[in-house]
Amino acid sequence: KLGVLDKLARVYWYTVEFGLIRQPDGLRIYGAGIASSRTESVFALEDASPNRIGFDLERVMRTNYRIDDFQETYFVVDSLDQLLELATIDFGPLYERIAGQPALEPRDVLSTDRVLHRGTGRYHDARRLEK
Repeated sequence: KLGVLDKLARVYWYTVEFGLIRQPDGLRIYGAGIASSRTESVFALEDASPNRIGFDLERVMRTNYRIDDFQETYFVVDSLDQLLELATIDFGPLYERIAGQPALEPRDVLSTDRVLHRGTGRYHDARRLEK
């Protein structure tokens, strides 16, 4: 009814399922979808192909995701506190602020993104050629 379920689903997808967290010794997995797949775990942390972008809630809410393959972009929280803070946010004003803005594709990198790693896109480019 409110047209916001897709935006909330994106937050879930890029945190609970496919989230990364920055630690002093490097990136770590906290998303269950990554943790349940050894190959995606290696891909998410070590492969040059995906983007790794600092978590920005509005950005995440606008970003489509893949359900059929490895992610093209992983969003990285800086701390567990940043992640837990999501539970305290009033999403109403956020929904209003991003209403009417176009959805972003999983591979998009914006000039305003805090890019931790700009992916080569090699993996997904090869997959597109296979189709």
